[in-house]
Amino acid sequence: MGERGRAGLAALVALLALTAAAPVTSFQQGTLAGRAYRLWVPTRPALDRPVVLALHGCWQTPEDFAIGTRLNEAAERRGLYVVYPAQTHRENPYRCWNWFDPTQQAATGTETGQVLAIARRVQLERGVRESRLIVLGFSAGGWMAVNLACAAPESVLGIGTSAGGPYRCARGPEEAIQCLRAPRPDGGGRGAAALCAGGRLTGVRASLWHGALDSVVNAANLNALEAMLGRVLAVTGGATSAEEDGAVHAVYRDGRGVPVLETWLVPRMGHAWSGGNGRATHTFPSGPSATERMLDFLLAGR
Repeated sequence: MGERGRAGLAALVALLALTAAAPVTSFQQGTLAGRAYRLWVPTRPALDRPVVLALHGCWQTPEDFAIGTRLNEAAERRGLYVVYPAQTHRENPYRCWNWFDPTQQAATGTETGQVLAIARRVQLERGVRESRLIVLGFSAGGWMAVNLACAAPESVLGIGTSAGGPYRCARGPEEAIQCLRAPRPDGGGRGAAALCAGGRLTGVRASLWHGALDSVVNAANLNALEAMLGRVLAVTGGATSAEEDGAVHAVYRDGRGVPVLETWLVPRMGHAWSGGNGRATHTFPSGPSATERMLDFLLAGR
């Protein structure tokens, strides 16, 4: 081999070495049991931290939800994998998760079972040591996050919702419309709480957000979900409330004094994700960052 050939070979070997050493950070595509999903792979994975399961709202796609929430950027800073399952027009003409379907209020539902299976695949393939998940969702995705926490509590470490509502508020499409307008009088009461994880969630945190001007999901759902989770998380005493970044923020603690539940009511925000990217749908860029605050609260102490 001539001098030029040896030099070329050396350059190729060096290039391959650099390529192999370079960290892989990407927004990948995948499919499991016919359900498509996107996966954010951080540069430096924190394998002792939970996988985040991100559930978009109606009309949205995983890509739109990722842009709007800025979740990939927040996950990159924390070393988190994020899984974005996709809902299809075939399963719901508006691409809503069917949170109101009684079969999807159990861990064995076609949608609940598939999204949990996708998250499990990522945990196994990527070597994530934390077995439980953080589930974030907007609107229909927020209601599904509650479904997962209540129906599969052994799989969920924390939930973050925006424009969500209480478990089993509806048992069909017509009741769902009524829930969006206003939850049933006992929507957050003892009856509803008893249905969620048998009335007790252990080791779970929840961060609940809502727009005060939400015309799609009435803000009364925030109060109902707060009341329901307050019971199943066994919070004690009153909340510590304050106004932060223009939003009303309340924190509830359990019997050990550990913060387990927080709520954020954002003035002037409609049906949107607070602090989101205006290039995507359903965002309110001027509000406090729901993504950053949710992750900070749900990961606290881990």
